[in-house]
Amino acid sequence: MRAIKSVLVVAGSLKRGDTQRAEDQVLMRALRDFNIPKIVTDDMPVFMGLIRDLFPALDVPRKRDMDFEKHVRQSILNLKLQAEDNFVLKVVQLEELLAVRHSVFVIGNAGTGKSQVLRALQRTYQNTKRRPVWADLNPKAVTNDELFGIINSATREWKDGLFSSIMRDLANISHSGPKWMVLDGDIDPMWIESLNTVMDDNKVLTLASNERIPLNPSMRLLFEISHLRTATPATVSRAGNPLKQLTGSTQCTHYQTLPKIFQKTHEKIDTNNTFAGACDQY
Repeated sequence: MRAIKSVLVVAGSLKRGDTQRAEDQVLMRALRDFNIPKIVTDDMPVFMGLIRDLFPALDVPRKRDMDFEKHVRQSILNLKLQAEDNFVLKVVQLEELLAVRHSVFVIGNAGTGKSQVLRALQRTYQNTKRRPVWADLNPKAVTNDELFGIINSATREWKDGLFSSIMRDLANISHSGPKWMVLDGDIDPMWIESLNTVMDDNKVLTLASNERIPLNPSMRLLFEISHLRTATPATVSRAGNPLKQLTGSTQCTHYQTLPKIFQKTHEKIDTNNTFAGACDQY
């Protein structure tokens, strides 16, 4: 039901932005563009085949905000990174998903660019004067009590937790700029289940002290993780999850950008042939 609701929200937004477009085209675009970020490379042909079966003879171009993409490219260059099309697309997809879902999983192995996608979008917010706020922590580095707080059984004194303190501080910020809480660490059912009421439509963190901290409309909860093996279906259904994974042809595409970097410092080496041969061989 959460996935259906999200697709309908996206479809409604697209319809309001283009009232003359037929509804079947709007729905096809919403289903395709909202779900593509979640699909791994190997499953993409299967997903696109299903879309073609549901909407035969329809080929609606993806809605693009060229002005926003221009800001994204400039922000990527400001971070001393290469503004490759695939990387820009991931940043744009993350922004589109954050507009619909308040909890998002950014998934991928180490070195696949998860952190840089987040930093690029944050820098874009800064360049467009949206006053972003970012707070991150590793939930696996502390105990569950240190994360959410605990009541001393003897004195009944409340000791605040890291996550509850950060969430309260962000909720008290008055401006409407984007406010992110980034949990950079693999999911553990011991702590993720405590966030169920934050991740669902309640958008409230209820503490053991009976305090209720709301997730304001400008606040977002992001999980930077490598897998979902220990997550329950209830947890997964509560968040949108763009995959930042390098598999198959996508991995070679990213590797093929490396010669541009090495050519600047190794002018005597034929980097193009070296990397192309390595990509074909391995």
